[in-house]
Amino acid sequence: MPVGRPGCIVSVATTKARPPHWLDRAGPTTLCEMFDARVAASPEAIAYRFYSPRTHVWRNLTWRQAAERVAAWRRVLHAHGVGRGDRVAIMLRNSPEWLCVDQAAMSLGAVTVGLFCADTPASNAHLVSDSGARVIVAVKSRWVRRIFEQHPCEALIHAFVFTGEHAGDARLRSADDALAAVRDSPDPRVEPPAPDDLASLIYTSGSQGRARGAMLTHANLLFNAQSVADALPAVASECALSYVPLAHSYERVVDAYRAMIVGARIVFCRHPRFLGLTLAREPVTTLIGVPRVYERFYVELTRWMARRPRWVRRLIVTTINIGEAVFEREQGRARFHPSHLLWPALRYFVARRCLRLFGAQMQLAVSGAAALPYPVARTLVGLGLPILQGYGLTEAGPVVSVNRADDNELDSVGLVIDGVATKIGPDNELLVRSPGVMRGYWNDDEATARVLAAGGWLHTGDKVSRLDKKRLYLTGRMKEVIVMTSGEKASPEPIEETLRLDPLIARAIVVGEARPVLAAVVSCPAHRLVPIMRRLGLDPGVAASLHSSRLENYFIDRLSKLTTGFPAHAQIRRVAVTTDRWTEDNGLISGTDKIRRRRVARCYAREIDRLYGRRAAGEKSDVSQNTNLG
Repeated sequence: MPVGRPGCIVSVATTKARPPHWLDRAGPTTLCEMFDARVAASPEAIAYRFYSPRTHVWRNLTWRQAAERVAAWRRVLHAHGVGRGDRVAIMLRNSPEWLCVDQAAMSLGAVTVGLFCADTPASNAHLVSDSGARVIVAVKSRWVRRIFEQHPCEALIHAFVFTGEHAGDARLRSADDALAAVRDSPDPRVEPPAPDDLASLIYTSGSQGRARGAMLTHANLLFNAQSVADALPAVASECALSYVPLAHSYERVVDAYRAMIVGARIVFCRHPRFLGLTLAREPVTTLIGVPRVYERFYVELTRWMARRPRWVRRLIVTTINIGEAVFEREQGRARFHPSHLLWPALRYFVARRCLRLFGAQMQLAVSGAAALPYPVARTLVGLGLPILQGYGLTEAGPVVSVNRADDNELDSVGLVIDGVATKIGPDNELLVRSPGVMRGYWNDDEATARVLAAGGWLHTGDKVSRLDKKRLYLTGRMKEVIVMTSGEKASPEPIEETLRLDPLIARAIVVGEARPVLAAVVSCPAHRLVPIMRRLGLDPGVAASLHSSRLENYFIDRLSKLTTGFPAHAQIRRVAVTTDRWTEDNGLISGTDKIRRRRVARCYAREIDRLYGRRAAGEKSDVSQNTNLG
C-alpha cells in the first residue's frame, strides 16, 4: 500500500486501459481544452438530447453543434464586457444551454456561478450578490426580478432571459435577441484560461448556515472528472441521464464533465416530475442520482408488493435474496449455492419487471450527495442493478471515494479515487488532500482557515468509523450528533434514512438535543394520511387532529418496527405529524434534495416543544439554535 505521511493513505493512479474513444488523460489541462478535444474527436456524435418546450419535440445536439452554441454565447458575453475573472451566474434548468454558457464563460477566463432554479429568491440573491456576478443568464425574467427585489445586486450589469417581459429594468435583455445580434460577429480572440485559473464558484447547499462559494479551478474539476471516469466502469454506447441540478458540483463533474471524457451522450430531464417518463422513453444506461430517487423506487416497489398475493410477495423476496447472494459471490465474498442456478430465470421473469421504473437499458446506477440506506441498496443489487455508492463534498471537487464494480460493499461509501490522500483526525474526522481540493471559500478567509489545515488537508466534517485498505465507512457528521440529557448520544442521519423507508413518510428529521428522548417531525402526504386518521376515529378536517395522542402513538408503533436495529436510546419516543410539503420553494429542502434540518426545526419549534411538554430549566428554549442540527 502506498504510504505518504504517517497516518495517511494515498491512492495512486492505476494502469487501467481506457477505451479508444475516451480522451487521453495526459491531454487536456483545462475544462475548455477537454471540451474542444471531445468536439475534435467526435464532432458528429450526439452529445445532448433534450425536450424543447417551445417546439414540443425531443431534439439532438451533436458535439459540433454544441461547439457552435458555445461560440455564440462566447460572442455575446464578450460583447457585453465579460472578461477574465468576471463572474457569470447561470439560472437555467438542466439543458445543453446550461453547459454551453458554462463553457463559453470559462473560455473567456470568466468564473461561472450556478443558481438553483427552485431555490428561494433570497437564497439566489445571496449567491449573486456574494459572488459579485456581472452577468446572469436565466430562463424567466420574473426569476431575475424576484432576485432584484431581495437585493439590488449592484455589480450585475446584464441579465439575459429567454421568456418574460424585459421592460422596467435596463439590465434585462432578451437572450434570443442577444444571440441573434452576434450571429455574424467574429469569434473574440482572448487568452485561454490556465489550469490554475478559477473556473467556478460552487456554493455549498447551506444546510449548516449561509451558503459559501467554494473556489474550484480548472485543474481541480478536471482532475476529479478524470479520476471518476477511471473509477466507474466503462459502458458501451453510454447514455446518461441528467436530472440533479447542474449548479451542484456532483452532477456537473460526475455526469457532464465525465461525459466529455468518455464520449457519452446525455439525456436531460428538465424537471424531477418528468423523471419517470424520461426513463421510460429514453434508452438510459447510466443514472447518476441522489438517494431520494432510489428510495422512491424502494417505496413504490413496497407499495406495489403490498397489493399482490402472498405468493407474489414471497417470489420477489426470494428473488432479491438469491440475487444478493449471487452478487456477494461475484464480489468474492461468498461461495456458490445451488439456489444460484435459479438466478437467470428469476432475473428475467421477476427482477426485470420490478426494475421497469428504471427502463430496459439501465446498466449502472451511482448514488451520491447523501447516504444511501442499506435496504435500498440491497434491494437494487438483489434485483440485478449494480449501484455504486460514493462520497464527496463540494470543497473536495467533489468526489472523494466510490465503490468499484468488482469491489462493491453496500455499507461503504467506496474506495478512495486515484490521487486522493485521506487520514483520520481528532474525533475520527475524515481529512482529505488531493489536486481536487478547493482553493478556499470566496471572500471568507476565516471559514477557509477553519477547514483547510496545514499541508493542504481539508476537514470534511464527516466522521469515519474505520479506514481500511482505502475503503471509507462513514458514521455521520461531526456536528450532527444529538446528546440527550441521559448522556446518551445518537446520530440522526441513519435514523432519518430508516424513517424515510416508510411509504407513509415523505420527509423526516430527528431532534432531541438536551432532551430526555428522541423525537421525530414527519411530513406525510395528505392523501395517504387521511384514510389512517379516519380509521383512528379522527376528523382530517380538524387541524388539532394532527396533534392527537392516538395518531402519535400510531406512528410511534409504526416507526418502532423500522428502527428495531437501533439501540434503545435511539428509538423514537415522540412524533409530530404534518401534511406540509417540504420543498425548495419554502426553503426546507436544498437544491440537492437535502433537508435543511435547522430550518425545519425552527419552523416546527412549537410542535417540538409540545411533544416534550413543560421544559426543564436547563433545556434549550429554541431547538432551532441547536448547533448539532446541521
